[in-house]
Amino acid sequence: MPRPLPLLLAAALTTAALLVPPAAAAPQDGGAPSSAAQWQDCAKLIGIPVDASVADCAVQHVPRDHSRPSDGTVAIVMLRRRATDPAHREGTLFVNPGGPGASGLHTAYRAERFLDPEVLARHDVIGFDPRGVNTSSALKCYLSQEEYLADAAGRTPVPVGADETARTLRSTADYTQACARNAGPLLAHTTTLNTARDLEELRRAIGVEQLGYVGFSYGTLLGATYANLYPQRVKAMVLDGNVDPALRSANGIEYDRRRAAGTELALKEFIRRCAVADGACPFGGDDDIDPQRTFDRIRDRLRTAPLTMPDSTTMTLSRFTAVVADSLATPSRHAALARTLAELDRAVDAAPSARTAETPEAVAPYRGDDSETAYNCLDKPYPPTPAFWPALAARWERESPTFGRMTAFESLPCATWPVRWWESDRYTGPWNRPTDQPVLVVGNRFDPTTQYRFAERMAAALGNSRLVSVDMIGHTALGLSRCVDDITTAYLLGRGAPPRGAADCRPDTEPF
Repeated sequence: MPRPLPLLLAAALTTAALLVPPAAAAPQDGGAPSSAAQWQDCAKLIGIPVDASVADCAVQHVPRDHSRPSDGTVAIVMLRRRATDPAHREGTLFVNPGGPGASGLHTAYRAERFLDPEVLARHDVIGFDPRGVNTSSALKCYLSQEEYLADAAGRTPVPVGADETARTLRSTADYTQACARNAGPLLAHTTTLNTARDLEELRRAIGVEQLGYVGFSYGTLLGATYANLYPQRVKAMVLDGNVDPALRSANGIEYDRRRAAGTELALKEFIRRCAVADGACPFGGDDDIDPQRTFDRIRDRLRTAPLTMPDSTTMTLSRFTAVVADSLATPSRHAALARTLAELDRAVDAAPSARTAETPEAVAPYRGDDSETAYNCLDKPYPPTPAFWPALAARWERESPTFGRMTAFESLPCATWPVRWWESDRYTGPWNRPTDQPVLVVGNRFDPTTQYRFAERMAAALGNSRLVSVDMIGHTALGLSRCVDDITTAYLLGRGAPPRGAADCRPDTEPF
């Protein structure tokens, strides 16, 4: 995903849309599909406080079920960041930050994080909340925060032992039953295929003949799906942090196993670079200490009990696993990760705490949505047998000792999801329909979220593509490598794609 927004702005853009009165909140399902987008002030339309001189918003109604357009619609919210040089405007770029389930509104509003000024001068940039996400008829499995907490109290993201595992299995089944009760008719239609069809409706609504698109992470799957449904409509497409589309749509279990292995590979490279950083990495240790062995000692200690950090907070195994994975994905957090690991190393010998179930805090009404789970469970095939997951997690933990167990249990809801993947309208290929212009595929060699091999397989699967490789630990590269940015700028401005096999880039900065 692109570089994160400053926290206050990101919170304002997301929270404001959720807290406005019902009359100004996200539109509800209903109404006929619109023929043309009607751009309005974002604050007045949906309560998002953005600079009206920079951006505006629109709501587009699309069929909830594209095969049965008369069955109702979904209101899709768009935000358009207007070209800074409208007299020389050349086109429009749609952007998707991934997830699945991430909002695209602030991604467009802060597009300077990953697009050069020359591109922004000549293009409108449009972000949208896909169906079920944030302001676009958010798919919610809970009616209240209390209901959410009642279910979540029994779930542990990285359960260890028979008791934690059994509680997690029961609580996850309760969660999917809540989805069956509360998520509504959109539940059966929250798939990438339908979102790609929605994107085509949005293209038509803004009145352009061909689509420009930049997708990150899961957004690469959305882009690849669109490119194969509507290859003649693709003007330019950049896919950064790629999924393996064929494997993801054919075998969710194997795709996730390889995802865990990719995260493990990125961790090993992080520890290796830390160890040779000549004292610049606080977790590097001295010549007599193996940092990999030290890391393993921390992880194994957390399997038995939490550790107390210097700031008196508690580090559990679940939190540790998530912090390491998230930090690896964001290069700006690598130095902080090294400091955290050094603190944990010093804390390992502290007195053990009693192991407790990990529960979220009741800090606000339930404002999230469950679209990420819906997309994953309907797009990716999983067996409908919850009892399969503990053995799966144990096997993956042997292969990927830090991330295998967490990655396995992430997909547990799919075993009891109310709509089965084989009943959904999902896209499984073909992936090789050629576009007029090559699709630009960007992959980091040590991507902890979507491993580099996925980018290679995406580039090989597409009918016309160019692969740009980056020697970097982190998830996605746009905005972090001048080399990648220059190639992307030239491509988006119609100056051509790089020759096959010629693009090999490095990041602008190194953490150590």
